[in-house]
Amino acid sequence: MADLDLLLIGGGLLTVIGGAICVYWYIYWNRNFQGELLTEGPYSVVRHPFYSGFMLFVLGLVIAIPIFEARLLAIFTFAVMTVYVPKEEQQLEKQYKKKFRAYKKKVRWKLIPFLY
Repeated sequence: MADLDLLLIGGGLLTVIGGAICVYWYIYWNRNFQGELLTEGPYSVVRHPFYSGFMLFVLGLVIAIPIFEARLLAIFTFAVMTVYVPKEEQQLEKQYKKKFRAYKKKVRWKLIPFLY
């Protein structure tokens, strides 16, 4: 199997997994969000599961389809998340106070388990 085939398969797999995480998050969110902080389901792994799934999706695209537009999407995605995630966490702490601080201690990872 050629290296290009391996990149296409690996990138495609990451894209599918990332997309599946996003769909799972969407279903979970719609079924469970009642105005209270969610800490179970995908939120028991990372604090921002949709963003994690989308990042995986974009990374898979860059690997499978290494064109300028995919790379630009990845740069834009990662740049926006480095700004938006801390702002969202500030808002969540302001809204849920002690409950969010306790949740942050329980779920240490913002986006990538065991890394970040």
